[in-house]
Amino acid sequence: MPNAQPFRAQLALRILGIVEAATLALAPGGCGGVGVGASASTSHGVGGGGGAGTGTGTGTGGVQNGAGGSSGVGFDLFDGGKPDGTVGTPVMMKVTQCAHWSPTMGSCPTDHPTVISLLKDPTCSTGWEPATVDSGPTTDAMGQCCYVVELELCAIAGRPYLVGGCPRQATPERGASSEGHPGWSEWGDRGPALAGLTAEDRAALAAAWTSDGLLEHASVASFARFSLALLAAGAPAELVALAHQAALDEIRHARLCFGLASAYAGEAVAPGPFPLGGELGLDADLAALAVSTVREGCVGETIAAVLAAEQLARATDPAVREALEQIAADEARHAELAWRTVAWAVRAGGGRVRAAVARALDAALTGGCRAPGAATTGSSATVAHGRLDAVTAARAAASALIDIVAPAARALLHGAEAIPNEPAGARLYA
Repeated sequence: MPNAQPFRAQLALRILGIVEAATLALAPGGCGGVGVGASASTSHGVGGGGGAGTGTGTGTGGVQNGAGGSSGVGFDLFDGGKPDGTVGTPVMMKVTQCAHWSPTMGSCPTDHPTVISLLKDPTCSTGWEPATVDSGPTTDAMGQCCYVVELELCAIAGRPYLVGGCPRQATPERGASSEGHPGWSEWGDRGPALAGLTAEDRAALAAAWTSDGLLEHASVASFARFSLALLAAGAPAELVALAHQAALDEIRHARLCFGLASAYAGEAVAPGPFPLGGELGLDADLAALAVSTVREGCVGETIAAVLAAEQLARATDPAVREALEQIAADEARHAELAWRTVAWAVRAGGGRVRAAVARALDAALTGGCRAPGAATTGSSATVAHGRLDAVTAARAAASALIDIVAPAARALLHGAEAIPNEPAGARLYA
């Protein structure tokens, strides 16, 4: 079975090297903060007091408590603890969730779409969100409507441009309407092979690569804002230079994705004007920069790199593989830049920044979510053209969080002693 395990293992090692080096400049222990907990098969919680926590994780989720910190959420990646990928699907973590429901609106809703809409996190953060309703409703002491629901893991892939916690993107334009935005959709003589693709396949591929193109296009804006934030925070010149290089990478990624989308669509597809708005949302505060980098970089770019590697491992079309090779390598460097930035911020800002980073990482690993990119539906032909089915994409995103983000978070916040005994990459799933 094709897999991206070597890529993930190498990325995990590089990121751990970055954050471990940063901890050498920090005194042992540290401030109390939010525990960061994520695991597969066994849980390794991290408490806020600088010590490794303990806990257990099961196929339906477990609770872990770190010494000196608040509780986090433990989970297994696969039902039945089958990390070899031969059995099981991404875990659906079962929890009880409650939400306010006005008595004037009648009794608690029972139809599942309404319940899911009621319980979904409106902040568009990254992590888990309700997928199915297992039982309920009941009411709690506050009169809220409560349900036992199963949560699914999903996450924003890539570096989104967030406004109020929600990603913002341009609107795609096709055919004649795209002529006002040249340079985004040329695929030249080295486009993908279209023979053997049905009309449905081509439509699905065009839509999927357009979606990826819009994410990459938004990342250009995100890195531009990031560069300004680094300058405002007094960041080292190296970080500023790398941020500008990353923005150029994202322009190339967007052109690759829109070029593929155009080839499958049979007409030019390009992004319309980016809806920047009148407020950039810049904050010179070092803690604010670190928190936004966790959300937009450490998580999103790490997931994007893993997803691109998974796409590449399964793709066979030469043009698609060429594009994905560039994207996977670049996204890995962008993930490293994000972790390098957060490590610098923690080192420079001390306990206040460290506590803010801990809260942001905890939210990223246990909060609400939005669906990852790279997934599509259709025939097996779409896999050859770089698309993943939803289950494979979710498993890849989960692996990125469990095997790369969570260990790096533990190492950054609590030092090398908080990392599990097995070497980095030992639990990276095929």
